[in-house]
Amino acid sequence: MVEQELKDIWRNSSQVEKIKIDLSNLLTDLNKRAKRLNNVIKNRDRREIIASALGAILFMYFAYEVPFIIARIGCLLTITWFVYLVYKLRNNRSLKRPIDLTQSFRQQLENQRQNMEQEAKLLNSVLYWYVLPPFIANVVFILGIGDPSISNWESGLLEYLPVTMESKLRMIGFIALFNVLIVWINKRAVKKTLKPIIDDIDRLQKQLEN
Repeated sequence: MVEQELKDIWRNSSQVEKIKIDLSNLLTDLNKRAKRLNNVIKNRDRREIIASALGAILFMYFAYEVPFIIARIGCLLTITWFVYLVYKLRNNRSLKRPIDLTQSFRQQLENQRQNMEQEAKLLNSVLYWYVLPPFIANVVFILGIGDPSISNWESGLLEYLPVTMESKLRMIGFIALFNVLIVWINKRAVKKTLKPIIDDIDRLQKQLEN
C-alpha cells in the first residue's frame, strides 16, 4: 500500500513539473512575441515624435509666411496637435507595466495582458486623437488660404498650396481618404496582431487556474 502511494505521488509530481515546464515555455514564447511587438511600438513612437518635431517647424514657417489669418489659425491648431501627439505617445508608454521575469507566471501574464489592452485601446481610438484633430486643423488651413493677388502675396509656396476652391476640395478629399486608410490599418493591427496575443494570454491564464 505504501509502495503504491509512493508511485502515485511520484507520477503526480512528475505531471505537475511537466505542466510547469510547458507553461514556462509558453510564457517564454509569449514574452518574445511581446518584446518584438514592443520594439515595433518603440520605433513607431520614435518616428512619430521626430515627424511631429519636423511638422511643427514646417507649420511655424507656414504661420510666419502665409498672410491669411484663418490659415494661420489652422497652422497654430496643427502645431498644438503635434505637441499633443508627443504627449499622447509618451503618456501611453508610461501607463504600461514593466515585465519582470522574476515575478510569478500569473503576474507576468496579467502585466502583459494589460499592456496589450492598453495598446489596443490606443489604436482603436486613433480616429479621435490621431485623425480628426489634424484633419480639422488642415481643413481650416487649406480653406483659410485666400487669393494671393488681392493681398499682393508672392511666394514660392504658391506652387504647393491650393489656391482655387477646386484644388482645395481635391486636397481635402485626398487627406480624408488617407485618414480612412490610417484608421483601417490601425484597426487591422489590433485584429491581426494584438488580439491573438491577448487570446493566448487568456488561454494561459485559464491553464494556470486549472
